[in-house]
Amino acid sequence: MQNQKENINKLYLDRFLFIGGCFLLLIFTSLPAQVQPNKRYVFILDASGSMSEKWDGKTRMAVAKEKLLHVLGGLPKDASVGLVAYGNRIAGCSSARLYHPIQRGAASVVSQKISSIVPAGSTPIAQTLSVVGEYLLNDIQETEIIFISDGVESCEGDPKAVLYQWKQSGKKFRLQVLGIDIDPQGEEDLKRLSILGDGNYFPLKRPEDYDSSFKRIFFTSEGEPTTVAHTHLVPPPATTQNQIRILSVLPYEDGPESGYILNYEYTGMANTSYMVQLYLYPAEEKLRSFPVPPLRERRMGDLTKHQIKFQSGPEGKGRFIFPLPAGKRMRASAELWDMTGIPKILALSEEKPVQ
Repeated sequence: MQNQKENINKLYLDRFLFIGGCFLLLIFTSLPAQVQPNKRYVFILDASGSMSEKWDGKTRMAVAKEKLLHVLGGLPKDASVGLVAYGNRIAGCSSARLYHPIQRGAASVVSQKISSIVPAGSTPIAQTLSVVGEYLLNDIQETEIIFISDGVESCEGDPKAVLYQWKQSGKKFRLQVLGIDIDPQGEEDLKRLSILGDGNYFPLKRPEDYDSSFKRIFFTSEGEPTTVAHTHLVPPPATTQNQIRILSVLPYEDGPESGYILNYEYTGMANTSYMVQLYLYPAEEKLRSFPVPPLRERRMGDLTKHQIKFQSGPEGKGRFIFPLPAGKRMRASAELWDMTGIPKILALSEEKPVQ
């Protein structure tokens, strides 16, 4: 009888341990799928004609290929990778192509595609972003976009409007922009793209800058942020104190020189550093078929003049002095930007006539 009881107890114990073990196994095998989601990367490569120019002894394209192949070889084997490029010996402003869709473990295939690209053509950035948004992004998984370019939009498109449409449609993405030896005005345009894309702008002044840029994008230690805070694309609520106002636009003459003095004032929410940007546009607005994002009344392609002032403190006043050709009808607007950390726009003034 005693042996029978011991056998029964042992049987129940074995069953308990088996069921418990299966339960624990189920828990531990299901965690990684939730905690370690598969990363998605899209590389956008500028293959326009200017990428064939020499840069530190090699062509810009040769350096870009070398650095991209190196970083692709270091990605996890299960990383999902896709490739889009423009130029590549395709004439005109419709050269954006999807060279490889996002696929898991496709780093080696994408490397082969990159090796075969030859620089020649224009720079249709807006069209290229449209291709990415249509075929590669979704509202479920976030996609890291790595955009390498040595120039700005050259095909009358508006890349910022495309990014805004992505936001409105719920696409999940971050846009990291690497600018190859870009002039200051072009860097400003590319920086704005990265800001709207919740990412960073990385200036590449020499080939070695690729390494530090890719390190921040791909290999930053866990817990250290690699992107900026979410950029607000909607106007601030009516209760906010962030404001920028154009007080007056007055003509002036000083001997042979003549022009206008624009006086402004701003109110911010914090005692920090601010940037005020002045924009001058033709009074006759160009027709367009795309929406313009909030806090942006005009497209940058219409811009005639742009000036910047830096100020500190929660409120202040200032002025811009600028020449204007006789008889030219213009309109002016001003923006207030927060300069703590990554710059972000806070407020936009009403347009004022300059004539």
